[in-house]
Amino acid sequence: MTNQQTILVVDDDEIFRASMRQALTHLGYRVLELPSGIGVRELVEKEKPVLCLIDLFMDHREGIETLVDLKSMDHPPKLVAVSANMEFLGITKTLGTDAILTKPITRERLEATLTMLLPD
Repeated sequence: MTNQQTILVVDDDEIFRASMRQALTHLGYRVLELPSGIGVRELVEKEKPVLCLIDLFMDHREGIETLVDLKSMDHPPKLVAVSANMEFLGITKTLGTDAILTKPITRERLEATLTMLLPD
């Protein structure tokens, strides 16, 4: 990938962030990480990621609040809601998320979602 695209991973689970960083880096993306929704909008405005993977349940600032905030931007990145709780993931579609992924996320499902949302 000549013009490396950036993806932001927002999750309070350090092991999950590390696994996503490894998979996304392997796929050629630049990866940014935050452990909660605090500071996400500011980082998105500064770094302009093409996509954000956002966990729904985190300490300090929940993912749903973060998704709503990002969706209100003039030009938001693609937004992917992530959780092990399928019930809440369904709700996020009404908030305008571009995709949902249930944990655990396989590399194949991650890659398929990225291909769908970020065509070359």
